[in-house]
Amino acid sequence: MSNSPRKCTWTKTESGTPIASSHELAVFPLPIFLLPGGRQRLRIFEPKYLAMVANAAQGEGFILATQHNTRSEQLSDWGTKVSIVDFNMADDHILEIDVEGQELVQLHSSYRSQDGLIKSSFSAQPHWPQLHYKVPKVFAAFLVQLFRDHDAIRKLYPTPNFENSQWICARLLEMMPIPLEKKTEFTKPTSFPSLVPFLNQIITGQ
Repeated sequence: MSNSPRKCTWTKTESGTPIASSHELAVFPLPIFLLPGGRQRLRIFEPKYLAMVANAAQGEGFILATQHNTRSEQLSDWGTKVSIVDFNMADDHILEIDVEGQELVQLHSSYRSQDGLIKSSFSAQPHWPQLHYKVPKVFAAFLVQLFRDHDAIRKLYPTPNFENSQWICARLLEMMPIPLEKKTEFTKPTSFPSLVPFLNQIITGQ
């Protein structure tokens, strides 16, 4: 990664028209897969990330991006822009925040700033279009059971949307023990139809 910040990069739309991406946000590198609408609880204790959270709480948010476990400088080229929806001080005096995915983003010109944070300009990355796609009823039943079995999940989602097939599939994909590399395949806009049989095979074995 470059050590010198670059304030503006250029990306291209499908039509080939360049779009300036000049806005920057802090990037929090974690081995977490989160899609729009998904929620995750994070424990924050490093001073640089406490400062990041303080700034994000003003409305800007930050970006979650996966990072290679063994090579700390190898950052993914995409992430999830998140907003803080709740926070709490845990019994061990560690700050806990609940974040919600807002949109997928493509990262451009990531760099490490003087405060130690990774920062990057970014552009919106399309995800699944809104489709009226029927999924097996077992999907919702399986997810409902996960909510019943895990109090931590129920607390993250006070108003779950068990009627929305895409919401159901997104939460299942996030929660299931599937390699990050495989999960990433389903961030593409056209990937939803192939996700359904993939999840069905895991849940039902068929």
